[in-house]
Amino acid sequence: MAQHDPCVPMSTQYQSAVWPQNETQAAAVMAAIERVERTRGRPVYTKVEKPKRWYDAEWYHQSYNNKNKARLAAAFGVFVLNNIPHGSFPGQEPLKTVLGGAVFLSLLPQLVSPFDCLLSMLD
Repeated sequence: MAQHDPCVPMSTQYQSAVWPQNETQAAAVMAAIERVERTRGRPVYTKVEKPKRWYDAEWYHQSYNNKNKARLAAAFGVFVLNNIPHGSFPGQEPLKTVLGGAVFLSLLPQLVSPFDCLLSMLD
């Protein structure tokens, strides 16, 4: 509940949920929800449900934060290289091309689903 505002109603797709695995966890979740509702004076919309079967996400959705850090760093590099004078150092243009290509390639699995199987072999 520290990562988002549980008191804001969301559509089903984005609604937060908790799946406690035992009674101790369920009691802790309910206590936390009651504490937030008491503190904020508003209802908490986070669902508390029985455990469900877990399915791993597709490979390109796993380690999302780590992959996006690399993508962000590459995009920032392109931004910096575009905002310094052309020819400031040898290899500036090829470096921009490589960094831009890295950003594009990191997005490819989400953009073109047929590449999923091919790229999963490289993971």
